[in-house]
Amino acid sequence: MSGEIFALIAAVLWSLHVIYARKAHSKNAASANPFDPMVGLFITILVNNIINVFVLGVRYLFWPPAPVHTTGILIIAIVGITNSFVGRGLLFLTVSILGAARTGLTRATMPVFVLLGGVLVLGERFSPLSWVGIAIVLFGLFLMSIDTVRRDKNAKLEETALLDTEKRKAERLRLMKGILVGMSASMILGGGSIMRKAGVDILQDTILAVSVDFFTALLVCTTVLLIRGKGKEIVRAIRHIEFNYMMSGVFASAGLFAMVYSLSLIPVAITNSITATEPLFTILFVWLMKDGKKEKLGIQTLFFGIIMVIGTIILITSGTTM
Repeated sequence: MSGEIFALIAAVLWSLHVIYARKAHSKNAASANPFDPMVGLFITILVNNIINVFVLGVRYLFWPPAPVHTTGILIIAIVGITNSFVGRGLLFLTVSILGAARTGLTRATMPVFVLLGGVLVLGERFSPLSWVGIAIVLFGLFLMSIDTVRRDKNAKLEETALLDTEKRKAERLRLMKGILVGMSASMILGGGSIMRKAGVDILQDTILAVSVDFFTALLVCTTVLLIRGKGKEIVRAIRHIEFNYMMSGVFASAGLFAMVYSLSLIPVAITNSITATEPLFTILFVWLMKDGKKEKLGIQTLFFGIIMVIGTIILITSGTTM
């Protein structure tokens, strides 16, 4: 049951990561001299690596180093490029195109890719009750995403009604682009999760796996930004580091540690089905952090959240076969 519990913890931590990333993105966009959104991604990954240096130091100070497997390191390094850099970068782009609600809908497809990959690539097997739990979580997540998009659409109905034909056509093209980018992000993140599971199984070292993952992402992100001529923006962002980006990086690190540890114990599809409850925690945290201007959680949203919780409980208690 430990693997399922840590997957649930990862969902909570990743929801906080998303909340602070959105706050940072909004504050940066509203500033007098905003920097490239990818620089914000760089800051979160930089924070990830600073945390990893500290954790690795403590780990090797008190415990002997585990054997290093080159194949496992290579697999995790590839995951660092695909998931922690490309996947997260595409999600940043999706949010800027579609907004948070529609991005949540595209992300809802990621556990499906993971489920198929876990069965077809890794040969994972689940108990019948686990399949029921996975189906309930995905169903609840899908309904919640649909409800969120509907609310967002109704809120903007008056605004979109004023658009002329050409602007409506441009808006549709923009939304199509955002959906394609979001689906691409989901496929990359899903495939990366399967590779991460394989790498963790080889390394048998959660801390090392997370460290290699984020260090590779930092190298690639820095290289891309420098090629794009964003060196001065990197220096400015580091000198005046934004608190929300920093906190986003902290929760991203903690969430990945929890997720990787979960992957070392249970099948990847179970881990990702439980972490798919992240949107539920995001809504709850937003509600709690509004300081008097709390969002109203409709009866339908709460009902869909309860469905996801029931599915998660079934997964945690069902047991699996590897």
